[in-house]
Amino acid sequence: MKLFDAHGDIWYDVMMHSEKGERDIFRKYQLPKFQKGNVSGGAFVMWVDPPYDEDPKKRILQIEQAVRQELEDAKDILNIVRKYEDFQKGTEEGKINVVMGLEGLSYIGEDVDRINYYYDEFSVRTMMLTWNEENALASGWPGDQERGLTEAGKAAVRRMNDLGIVLDVSHLNDKGFWDIISLSDGHPVIASHSNARALAPHGRNLSDEMIKALAETGGVLGMNRVGAFISEDCKKHSAEGLADHVEHIVDLVGIDHVGCGFDFEDYVDPGALLKNGVPKVFEAATQGLYSEADAGNFLEVLKKRGYTQEELEKIAYRNFYRVYRQVLK
Repeated sequence: MKLFDAHGDIWYDVMMHSEKGERDIFRKYQLPKFQKGNVSGGAFVMWVDPPYDEDPKKRILQIEQAVRQELEDAKDILNIVRKYEDFQKGTEEGKINVVMGLEGLSYIGEDVDRINYYYDEFSVRTMMLTWNEENALASGWPGDQERGLTEAGKAAVRRMNDLGIVLDVSHLNDKGFWDIISLSDGHPVIASHSNARALAPHGRNLSDEMIKALAETGGVLGMNRVGAFISEDCKKHSAEGLADHVEHIVDLVGIDHVGCGFDFEDYVDPGALLKNGVPKVFEAATQGLYSEADAGNFLEVLKKRGYTQEELEKIAYRNFYRVYRQVLK
């Protein structure tokens, strides 16, 4: 069964290897994992990582250059999804379907027109207003809990709706989440890599009320294999523990609102991130889910729990595909 991973920091890996002078990076480091895990596609996001977030405009230009080069090198194996029909095109050509995404928009300031630039220049079709930082548009989950979307942030959401860009609330604080729900204007809203707060009380997860509101838009939560988002009990940092979140969400809002957004970081140096102030949530030791090569393990756990083939396909890719079909223009 094919699988779509709604959140991957693949361009981070490309950037790191690019800085070492390497080329054709996805083919060498990632493609074998995708093939082994039967992962047919995913959302690949550009993310400004610490300490480069001190000058995000400079860093995003470096990332853009690396991404442009990689897209040229890997054009025979990567299919960029601009409209829904491109998923089928990529599948028929045997390529990895890539939805281009932005994880945080700190580098655009209040310049909402830059959203059009990324839509046109990089075919970006999913965006988050913020990573963990507070920026000119919104606040990440660790920030001021009383600060929601700014006027520029609200304008950015309206622009995304107009263009046909999927709104992603992962990393937003609660007030920002509710602002986006109120501005969704009939468009599905996703949390590409967030779990249920009822099982793991972390600010990156969603409360039951938030999950219900997101589901009412027609949105989907992508299950995140990071240990801290699965449970406070390290013994539950496993595919089984993540499956518990699926069951909770299905019981709450139904099977149509769960997908995969694993947030694999097997290629990320956790020591460097910790040194640069990233919270210790990067648990590479989540049992059974180390990289894209293990993605099928998650579905096997769900299959053993009695999920039907149709239900597994919805979780694996159909639910997120439905959102893209509704939003992309």
